[in-house]
Amino acid sequence: QTPLSRILQEFEQIQREQREANACTERQEWWERRSRLDLRMQSLIQSLDSEILGCWRGLLLPRDPENSPLDEQELSGLLQELQECGWDRP
Repeated sequence: QTPLSRILQEFEQIQREQREANACTERQEWWERRSRLDLRMQSLIQSLDSEILGCWRGLLLPRDPENSPLDEQELSGLLQELQECGWDRP
């Protein structure tokens, strides 16, 4: 199973369990379920970041519209990360 398909399956499972939790009428149980789901979602996001996006995650960060997309320091850091991921031709 690929990392992406595993992550997507986990996301679907979290969504199903969230719908079930929303039907819960007991306040304490709802918060307990919500807390567990939040932890699972945090783990899922971290897996997505490290296993799928890897060095490319920096391209998704928002930028200040008044500044150029990448300054020299950011570009140097990005190129280094890309090379660490196996990309050898800028």
